[in-house]
Amino acid sequence: MTESKAYNSNFSLKINTPIVSVKNISKRFPGAVALDNVNFDILEGEVHALLGENGAGKSTLVKILYGIYSPDKGEIYVRGRRVRINSPKDAIKHGIVMVSQIPQIIDRLTVAENIILGLEKYGLTSRISEVRDFIKVKSKEVGIAVDPDIEVWKLSYTQKQLVEILRALLIGARILLLDEAITFLPLIEKRKFYKFIRNFVDEGGSVVLITHKIYEAMDIADRITVLRQGRVVGTVRRDEVSPDDVRKMMFAEKSAQITYERLPTSKPRDVVALEIRDLWVMGDYGVHAVKGVNLTVKAGEVVGIAGIAGNGQKELIQAVIGLRKVEKGNIMLYSEDVTNKGVAKIRVKGVGYIPDQPARFGVSLDNNIEENLAMLPAITRRIIKWGAVRELARKLINEFNILTPSSKAPVKLLSGGNIMKVLVSRELFVAKRLLVAYNPTRTLDEVTAIMVRKIIKEKAAKDGVGVLIASEDLDEIFQIADTIAVMNSGKIVGTFPGDKANRDEVERLMVM
Repeated sequence: MTESKAYNSNFSLKINTPIVSVKNISKRFPGAVALDNVNFDILEGEVHALLGENGAGKSTLVKILYGIYSPDKGEIYVRGRRVRINSPKDAIKHGIVMVSQIPQIIDRLTVAENIILGLEKYGLTSRISEVRDFIKVKSKEVGIAVDPDIEVWKLSYTQKQLVEILRALLIGARILLLDEAITFLPLIEKRKFYKFIRNFVDEGGSVVLITHKIYEAMDIADRITVLRQGRVVGTVRRDEVSPDDVRKMMFAEKSAQITYERLPTSKPRDVVALEIRDLWVMGDYGVHAVKGVNLTVKAGEVVGIAGIAGNGQKELIQAVIGLRKVEKGNIMLYSEDVTNKGVAKIRVKGVGYIPDQPARFGVSLDNNIEENLAMLPAITRRIIKWGAVRELARKLINEFNILTPSSKAPVKLLSGGNIMKVLVSRELFVAKRLLVAYNPTRTLDEVTAIMVRKIIKEKAAKDGVGVLIASEDLDEIFQIADTIAVMNSGKIVGTFPGDKANRDEVERLMVM
């Protein structure tokens, strides 16, 4: 686990008038209570972390504050006055702006054009010269250079997140809702954002930090509120609690299951499960995203690819699973050439696939859990035996603690973390020879994420499944990988035995 380094704060509880106050908020979805009489205050000049396991209600609460959802019951006060927030436009009028983990910007436009477009969307105006100057000044303050005239698709993930935050500031944000917005940045760059956030709150702004990383909250938050099953467990000051105290608030007795100790190194078999030879793959904009990659995964081995988002990991994983065309090179699955064979032909060979965007590549949101299992030939073959499918669905729901009214509930009614659990549980079941994954535990809480890593490791060690994982979460890579490969600018720039890899060296290669 990354060592915590708390950032100094001038925050004082003597400021006792909330700038935003949520009173007795409740929200139900079909078959589930998302929020149950929640009370939550945001004080001026504070970083307030909102923590909770999957399905606890974190995202529902901030989406109510941002006008995406309407509460069934309860009241919202801004600066002591009761308000109705029916849309993001209403929220922005009160200085409330949300930034999520997935940048909501248009790749083909420049940075300045994206920000101007965002201002126009909410009826605001600014000269493009003023926007350019603002970008240059603020990006210099953060220490992450951003050219206002560069097209967004050329930016790193870190730079895109900075653009989102700069746009929020130009829109007039005084209360920033950061929904996992900095969780997956490398530690070096995350600390630059910490300083930026601290400057923002020292000048009177407020930040709500939604994260499933306890150490992130301990690094930067002034206060921490924990939700569990839609209810507030408690609000504490960061300097009065330990990480273990917060874990117990989040998970109760399940907190004992959490460990970041490195999982035992697997003993690879003599068989090569996956061989990638001199692979070249195009990105979405006509330039090579993968450039001459060579990589081998043995049966029973976990190979982890570390790298900042946007350096070719996504395109490499998609090419391996058959979702993206290979321009040059070969992909060998147990000595069989499967280059450009298509996803269906690759999947039936016992290959599991966990994408980081389950709604796009993994599950059908309008179908229920049973139907999402039955749609895979690896599970149902030619004839669907619904009794067996139902039994499997119940097994996976119990094993992965999927919070759902029933196995027949549409997946779209579940929280983001629980949707990911449906996908991960299914793919771990079908992966008989190879598992390919991109950020497999990104939206999962600590207990579930560590459980999934242990299951992946067990499939490698006991069943001889080869595993290729690309993840922007270095804690995950260091905990699970037998071999660590670092990817930067479409190339593998370093390979290390997992139990001997130096984290500082890996991070240096990621950002060089």
